[in-house]
Amino acid sequence: MEKLIQKLIIPIDGSPSSAKALEFGLAIAKASNAKCYVVEVVEDFGPLPGYYDAAPAGKDRVKWISEQRFEKIHPILDETSVKWERVVIEGYPAEEICKLAEKEKADLIVIGSRGHGILGRFIMGSVSDRVVHYAPCSVTVVR
Repeated sequence: MEKLIQKLIIPIDGSPSSAKALEFGLAIAKASNAKCYVVEVVEDFGPLPGYYDAAPAGKDRVKWISEQRFEKIHPILDETSVKWERVVIEGYPAEEICKLAEKEKADLIVIGSRGHGILGRFIMGSVSDRVVHYAPCSVTVVR
């Protein structure tokens, strides 16, 4: 497996599904001695009710949202010996994940099947579906 997988993309959104994907992706990376890109794509269409709130006045929206998401998963990353890099991007999640995979010549994307809440399930389900169909590499969807 070491020669097959050298770079992984693991998108996170702060949901339990993305935390499972992170743990799964880190296990694959450890077994294959691969580098991970932990990716947070902050949607450019603004805050969604029940998904995440607007950033406080005077705070950079993208940075504030990404910090809220990262806070939930950094303990997992603190405990791993896997080489990882954090990437924060603003845009449409599926498109940005696929662009990063192409740019970094990723071998695998490990993505959660669902995001936060009812709307998050729709959005993340839609994201994982689009990533499966348009990614330039293999994709593993974690439930």
